[in-house]
Amino acid sequence: MIIRLCLLVAFLGGRLPLVGTEEDSGPFSTPFPSPLNADALLSPNCSQLTLKLDFSTKVVKHEYIVAFNGYFTAKARSDFISSALRDVDAVNWRIVRRDNPASDYPSDFEVVEIRQDARSSLLTLQDHPYIKRVTPQRMVLRSLKLTDSGTDGASPCNDTRWMQKWQSWQSSRPLRRTSLSLGSGFWHATGRHSSRRLLRAIPRHVAQILQADVLWQMGYTGSGVKVAVFDTGLSEKHPHFKNVKERTNWTNEKTLDDGLGHGTFVAGVIASMRECQGFAPDSELHIFRVFTNNQVSYTSWFLDAFNYAILKKIDVLNLSIGGPDFMDHPFVDKVWELTANKVIMVSAIGNDGPLYGTLNNPADQMDVIGVGGIDFEDNIARFSSRGMTTWELPGGYGRVKPDIVTYGSGVRGSGLKEGCRSLSGTSVASPVVAGAVTLLARFNYVPNGDYVDVAVSYSPVLWPWAGYLAVSISVAKKAASWEGIAQGHVMVTVASPAENDSEIGGEMTSTVKLPVKVKIVPTPPRSKRILWDQYHNLRYPPGYFPRDNLRMKNDPLDWNGDHIHTNFRDMYQHLRSMGYFVEVLGAPITCFDASQYGTLLMVDSEEEYFPEEITKLRRDIDNGLSLIIFSDWYNTSVMRKVKFYDENTRQWWMPDTGGANVPALNDLISVWGMAFSDGLYEGDFTMSDHEMYYASGCSIARFPEGGIVIAQTLKDQGLEVLKQETAVVENVPVLGLYQTPSEGGGRIALYGDSNCIDDSHRQKDCFWLLDALLQYTSYSMSPPSLTHSKNRVAPPTGTDRPLPQRLEGNHLYRYSKVLEAHLGAPKPRPLPACPHLSWAKPQPLNETAPSNLWKHQKLLSVDMDKVVLPDVRPYRPQVRPLSPGESGAWDIPGGIMPGRYNQEVGQTIPMFAFLGAMVVLSFFVVQLTKAKSKPKRRKPRVKRPLYLQQQQQQTPQSGKNPTV
Repeated sequence: MIIRLCLLVAFLGGRLPLVGTEEDSGPFSTPFPSPLNADALLSPNCSQLTLKLDFSTKVVKHEYIVAFNGYFTAKARSDFISSALRDVDAVNWRIVRRDNPASDYPSDFEVVEIRQDARSSLLTLQDHPYIKRVTPQRMVLRSLKLTDSGTDGASPCNDTRWMQKWQSWQSSRPLRRTSLSLGSGFWHATGRHSSRRLLRAIPRHVAQILQADVLWQMGYTGSGVKVAVFDTGLSEKHPHFKNVKERTNWTNEKTLDDGLGHGTFVAGVIASMRECQGFAPDSELHIFRVFTNNQVSYTSWFLDAFNYAILKKIDVLNLSIGGPDFMDHPFVDKVWELTANKVIMVSAIGNDGPLYGTLNNPADQMDVIGVGGIDFEDNIARFSSRGMTTWELPGGYGRVKPDIVTYGSGVRGSGLKEGCRSLSGTSVASPVVAGAVTLLARFNYVPNGDYVDVAVSYSPVLWPWAGYLAVSISVAKKAASWEGIAQGHVMVTVASPAENDSEIGGEMTSTVKLPVKVKIVPTPPRSKRILWDQYHNLRYPPGYFPRDNLRMKNDPLDWNGDHIHTNFRDMYQHLRSMGYFVEVLGAPITCFDASQYGTLLMVDSEEEYFPEEITKLRRDIDNGLSLIIFSDWYNTSVMRKVKFYDENTRQWWMPDTGGANVPALNDLISVWGMAFSDGLYEGDFTMSDHEMYYASGCSIARFPEGGIVIAQTLKDQGLEVLKQETAVVENVPVLGLYQTPSEGGGRIALYGDSNCIDDSHRQKDCFWLLDALLQYTSYSMSPPSLTHSKNRVAPPTGTDRPLPQRLEGNHLYRYSKVLEAHLGAPKPRPLPACPHLSWAKPQPLNETAPSNLWKHQKLLSVDMDKVVLPDVRPYRPQVRPLSPGESGAWDIPGGIMPGRYNQEVGQTIPMFAFLGAMVVLSFFVVQLTKAKSKPKRRKPRVKRPLYLQQQQQQTPQSGKNPTV
């Protein structure tokens, strides 16, 4: 699917740039406030009409989705549930009837209402061998309000005010899957620019801007491609559409029409054939109405609609909803099943930018094309979500998303009944890509390559939405000192048994060619190589991992992944600009060669450590590896204070660790006589002439003799949280530098707060401090501003108070890769084996290729002077416009966009006639203007001779005056 999208970029003028190439559910949680209105970011002063949306979500009482291990008839599903609940006494249950087009087909789930003894009934259901999972039925409610967000008396759009008032502990981040247009308020006309700057004129529709008309003339109009639009429906006789194959209703309302207009707009961008021209006017439109006019939807509605899309063999599916919860299993499982059935799913990436690590599900899935937005100046839209796929962290490296960006601001599409309208948002960008994919659904793509080692890892059995296949790429040893672009392709062949077991030798094979193009640089020196520890970072949603900054009451969950390409992206960009190379460790510490790296960087670690890791790290530091640790708060009393009640799971959520797992870090560094405390501090201070802010950090409780320790005066935030009292504490140790005593040993640096390098809620960055620490660890250069600081104190001995202990009764073992459940305290698991790759033998291709292949091959617009377009449709009759009162349900012979028939007669003659009329009109306008602007000249009076005047006076008056 992504390969087809690459072709889309090449053919459509290179105007859909891949983000990765640039540098640089129904939804479903507790009620939370709606997110910040992102479309206020589209113009400098936000002077525009904005449709604001309030959300509330809730679990449908007594209703549960029972997912089965396969597709069964309604009778079989009923029998399975009956047999499972037969032994449960006094259970009042029934199967909720679902009247929709999928009811006549086998299904893999059922909605069950259980009135009594629900807990024991659910456990009994889950034990049935044919039942895979039981989850609550959920509903989302949405309400719209059109407001005038003018600038009079309003604060700037991008103004950020840090909350310094303790509020109720709740999140403004909606933990649900919501509509990415309605939910973010993008229903307004764009293009209001108050700043005086030269803007690009936009005289055409987005399909023409992306040169879809070139493909129309070549005969590609989307014919034969089935496109599904999951939205708010479509009117039956809308004049913009001529090939609506089927309209289906999955809601509890008895209508198929669109009462809101968003579904009509999305369908128009994809397949409109007049006025607001879509990309693929000849495609088959399948309209799925999954939202009511009151903006209500249910999980089961989506599941039924997805099943029906599979039955109808849909080719392309556009979905403009999303949310951060990638563990909504019924929804995500069904998305995987769709893509495994050859459905190209295109989904909006979300409107939670500009912070990295804000991808929405399902667009963050590996087999869904996630679409971000840009404006018509080709700038990334501020509202567009971006970052790495956090659901893959820390088990994998994560992948850059969105997969592609395109115009999502001020895009014109079909109005509710007729005409056009302009909307903005990633939900607008999504149908742009869906339409383009529909237009290019039959294209292929093939490149070539060299100088890289490739390994393919896969499970013994590959099956749709089961198993895995991974491609690992590394620089070959012979290219260690080479620099350039290496490119080629990886060919993967998958063999499947014959469908009919009786057939002999009927094995089926599928071959896929994956293009590879990488930039290679010479291996950097050890001092310039930094290893980022990702393996020991944990994040929401598996468990409750709280924010590092306790002031951020409206965003309590640490869900951004703590990755160099998510919420630590600015730090990564800074290190790259300083000449450092940062690599990511996604395996235990025992799995990397420490002799290749100068510094191991550990930031905000929540995971425990294997005993073998502690031993290995001590040995590596003795041999020259250096270590930098940015810690965070850990206090068991505060952890109990910040618990909250989750209405989805109907239980209290207690943090399984603090901002960082300080007891685990203390175990790691105890061999050098170092430890962090459970103190919780906050405040502004100055260090080395730099303004700093300490946001919910801890202090250094113990440090060895001979080390450098810097202390500051801070507020006791833990006392403020627990007792609402304010106290100032002097000489709080926050920074420590230490040279290990072994010969050739490395250096260790500790700092008690990571918020100053974290993009999530950073107020004052401390990248200068990170530079100074790296100078110390990589080059053994002690910063004079720190060694001679007036805030330097004696290293603390840690005898005044006990070190922090792990929270009693915590459930960290449920989400940990290190711990496992055990009678009493959890114990470490066996150390996992390190990843091992078997490199494939490369086969050089294109040895006589042009010498400029190492350069980036630009994707430019189509040069019409060099392309010979085949005349695939020599006869295209002219189509007249609709007469007043005439039905809009008419057909066009040939099925091409109106206004593009009879190219010679339909375009050339009207164009010359228009130009001639304009020349004549201009001539008369100029003449008229000259006549009006020319001052009137008075006629000179003729003086008569004196004798004539005397004669006239003597002549008697008559009826006529004499004429001179």
